[in-house]
Amino acid sequence: MIRLGVTGTDTGVGKTVIARALVAAFVARGLRVAAMKPVETGTDGGPPRDALRLAAAAGGHDALGDVCPITFAEPLAPLVAAERAKRPVDVAALDGAFARLTAGRDAIVVEGAGGLLVPLTERLSYADLFARWRLGLVVVAANRLGALNHTLLTVQAARAAGLPIRCVVMNSPVRERPDLAAQTNVEALTRLLPRVPILAWPWLPDVDDDRVLAWQAEQLGLVSLQPMEQTT
Repeated sequence: MIRLGVTGTDTGVGKTVIARALVAAFVARGLRVAAMKPVETGTDGGPPRDALRLAAAAGGHDALGDVCPITFAEPLAPLVAAERAKRPVDVAALDGAFARLTAGRDAIVVEGAGGLLVPLTERLSYADLFARWRLGLVVVAANRLGALNHTLLTVQAARAAGLPIRCVVMNSPVRERPDLAAQTNVEALTRLLPRVPILAWPWLPDVDDDRVLAWQAEQLGLVSLQPMEQTT
C-alpha cells in the first residue's frame, strides 16, 4: 500500500494543492485512494475546507469524520487550539480513523498542518504521527528566498524521526516572475540533498480543478517516484 504524508516547510506553501494532486493522480490511475487531514484548525466553526477538498479529490466516498476527525475553530497549532478549546487531541480517534480509511485501499495521502514539528499534543508532533503510521514523506516548500534553510531544517527533522523522504516539491504559489532565489533554489537543493528528488511545481492558474492537478503530478513524475530508502 502507498502511504504518503504531505508536510510543509511553513504554512501557506501549497500542501493542500500537492496533496490533492497526489490523490487525484492516484484516482486517475484507477487506485482505491483515501485522503486524510487528521486535524484542521481555523475552521471558525464551519466545515474543514482543506479536508473537504481532499475528500472530493478522493471521490467523496469516505465519511468526513474519518477524513478529518478533529477540528478547531481558531487558526492555531493543534496543541494550542486544543488547550484553548479545552478539548485535547484524541490520538486514539486519529488512529481509528486512519485504520478505517486504509482498509481495502491501495493508497492513502495524509496532509499535515504547518510544518513537520507542529505539535498535536505535548508529546506528539506530526513527525511522530507520520512515523507512527509508517508514511513516506513529501515535503512542500514555497520557492522563494529562505526556502533552502526551511527545507534543510525540515529534512533534518524528518531524518531525526526516521521518516523516509519521498521527494521535495518546490511550489511556485504566485504568478510573479521568479526572482534570483526562485531561479536557483532547485539546483542548490539538488546539490545539497543528492539522495532526495527535488521537483519544481509551476504556478497554475486553476488550482481548483483536480484534473489539472492530477495531470501536473503525472507530468512531473510525482506519482511515479519509487519509495526512497530511509534517510539516516
